[in-house]
Amino acid sequence: MTVARWGRRKTVVAAVAVVGVLAVGTGVVLVGFSTGGSSPGVATVAPAHPSSGPAVKGVVPMDGGAGAYSERAAGNDARSVAPQAVVPDKAAGVSVGTVQPQLVRTAQISVEVKDPTASSRQVRTAAAGVNGFVTEEQSSDTGGLLVLRVPADALDRLIDDIAAVGRVVGRSSQVLDATEEVVDLDARVTSQQASVARVRALLAEAHSIGDVVAIESELARREADLDSLTSRLDALRDRVALSTLTVDLRSPGAPPVGDQPPPGFRDGLVAGWDGLRAAGTAAAAVIGFLLPFLPVVAMLGGIIWLARRVVRARRAPASASAGGRSGPGSEGES
Repeated sequence: MTVARWGRRKTVVAAVAVVGVLAVGTGVVLVGFSTGGSSPGVATVAPAHPSSGPAVKGVVPMDGGAGAYSERAAGNDARSVAPQAVVPDKAAGVSVGTVQPQLVRTAQISVEVKDPTASSRQVRTAAAGVNGFVTEEQSSDTGGLLVLRVPADALDRLIDDIAAVGRVVGRSSQVLDATEEVVDLDARVTSQQASVARVRALLAEAHSIGDVVAIESELARREADLDSLTSRLDALRDRVALSTLTVDLRSPGAPPVGDQPPPGFRDGLVAGWDGLRAAGTAAAAVIGFLLPFLPVVAMLGGIIWLARRVVRARRAPASASAGGRSGPGSEGES
């Protein structure tokens, strides 16, 4: 009986505990409803950020960011509450506007002009007026092609000046955002400079020859890496600072320079005739070069021929006399 009574008492205590927990939970929910304002069942947080207004009891920011909060009750775990009309701020630690955009700009313009030669001079003058310069130029009777490097902030003005030279038949431009690459290279250069400085400090403290040789080898490798990064960064900044403009000047009805049609029969015939003339000119030059040597060669050849004739004439009588003496003696002996 004692064991049964103790079991019934445990059951009653457990039931009372469950009822108490349910009552506490219902009270917490009712308190949340009563503090919610106009719409039941939604907990509203007045300030958009804990630092922008008075602190809300029992509400603290989660992970230090706006737009997410936790409500803590005594003896209960934290529970997320979604705020109403909360606009998230910028990420903490990021300074907006500190990095200037690094843009690589290129442009092309085709202009139809009456006199390509005079128009090319005007383009060069306009480029020099904005501190630009010509990096490549091709010209022909029907047109010209110029590649210019100009300051990025003067590119649009120069395009307008060149467009006034004639009639614009084509125009295009491209922009490449190199901000991320510039920032990355800049950070790597700074880090590599610090690394080189540390190795130089170690070299100043080295005492043995082995340590000096090992540290100098490492220092040379890091300095080479630093020079490579610096060169890449300088080249990229040069592309950002100076934009590239390609100007195509052509006569009315002429194809663009560098986009000529494929050669035909007439072009082949002209090329063959030019080749024949070049071969004839080369042959004439060789003959003209050898002609002064012909008399000398002929004289030497005549002297050699006469000498051989004289030698042969002298050898013939000697051979005949030698044959006459040996004939009778040989017969007697036989």
